[in-house]
Amino acid sequence: MTDTVAIELGLRIKELREAAGLTQAELATLSLKTVETISNFERGKTLPSVRTLVALAPHLDCSPADFFSTLSLEPRSPDPATVAILNKGKLLDDEDRKLLIGFVDLLVARSRR
Repeated sequence: MTDTVAIELGLRIKELREAAGLTQAELATLSLKTVETISNFERGKTLPSVRTLVALAPHLDCSPADFFSTLSLEPRSPDPATVAILNKGKLLDDEDRKLLIGFVDLLVARSRR
């Protein structure tokens, strides 16, 4: 699953929570989760399990399928920059490829702050 799906799912959870007239704290209490967990779901920082979505649904007056009704799951073509990085990565030896992956991991972690 991509980060885009996590973000879209999080926005859907927030939309359903607000439509149900609940605060994050109220939903957290009802679902036996922390406010931080609910916040992380809504911001796409944490992807809830199917079991969690099933548990949230009754408190949000919806079915588990409603969480996915607005998601765009169509496959997307990678952007040219991603293709260029992948093609250049193929030219590297294993050690340099590991360094590149580590660098990309650092950039991703920095962008999530």
